[in-house]
Amino acid sequence: MEKVKNKLKDMTMVFVLIGLLIIFFVLCQIITGRNFLSLANLLNILGQNAYLVIIGVGITFIMLGGGMDLSTGYLVSTVGISMALINLGLMNNGMASFPAFLIAAVAGVALATGLSAINGVVYAWLKVFPFIITLAMQYILNGATYLLSGGMTQTYRNLSNGFKILGGYNIKIFSGNLKTGVLVMVVMVLIGSFILNKTRFGRNVYALGSNPEAVALSGVSVAKMRIAVFALAGVFFGIAQIVNIGRIGSVNNSMGVGTEFTVMAGAMLGGVKMGGGGGKMSNMVVGVLIIGVLNSGMNFLNLSQYWQYVALGIVLLAAIILDTLQTENVQKRAKLVTGQDPALLQKTEE
Repeated sequence: MEKVKNKLKDMTMVFVLIGLLIIFFVLCQIITGRNFLSLANLLNILGQNAYLVIIGVGITFIMLGGGMDLSTGYLVSTVGISMALINLGLMNNGMASFPAFLIAAVAGVALATGLSAINGVVYAWLKVFPFIITLAMQYILNGATYLLSGGMTQTYRNLSNGFKILGGYNIKIFSGNLKTGVLVMVVMVLIGSFILNKTRFGRNVYALGSNPEAVALSGVSVAKMRIAVFALAGVFFGIAQIVNIGRIGSVNNSMGVGTEFTVMAGAMLGGVKMGGGGGKMSNMVVGVLIIGVLNSGMNFLNLSQYWQYVALGIVLLAAIILDTLQTENVQKRAKLVTGQDPALLQKTEE
């Protein structure tokens, strides 16, 4: 019976997602006469949110490891501009399209890994919650993006077809088109899940978020783990931007800005705890898709973008409330077992 209750609890957000789909189906039929649950629209929702889910894989590692990253959107933007400049520069100098794409893609992922690792290095060095650290990096990367484009808002087009192949190529499925980015998303989620659930590194990520002292006592360097978590997240950030470029077909200075809030809200909504302590990769996927369905549904209903901002704010607030309630629930259960309040115990140890 307890297993059934836990399973149903894990499925709560899946039921919420299904409920939203049904609600928008009914509303769209009544108000606009359009079929929200058509295969074409469902595949479109997946295609639009594939890069967000891939970013979410990286964000989930950071959150489960006890951190956060406010610079993700600007990092992705900087990486996108860098890849575009490298790709176009190589092709303008006579290099074939596909080799130019490969070099740009590898350089972009390497840059994303390095920039994210810098956050991890400073986090490990200062030993403070990385809110201010990543906020400072956000400003740095925002400036760097515009410096790369000559201080102006630029849109870069005519990029290699390799981007489209990985992110925007359409695979016909009955009446809809499946973007290749969705396939990349599935692979990235599976890889992230495998690392978290089947490797020693993944177990250490969970331990890092819930009890870093235990990680240190097991002989693993907490500082190195924090750096490794941010660096690994950077790999997913870089891949996500490749998919995003392929889907849109161009790059501009603001491409990716703000995604960190959407993804973190989705992850928390799905049950990934801010500051570590619990959550699954599948939780994040469901949470991000809930936000994607909300946005798509409001677009179908022709609601103003400002209402979408309101809805996203409400979702973020709901995610924070849910995260707080989960933390209190875990502390209550721990108190029943140990007879002590974990929060007070932690303060005493500090």
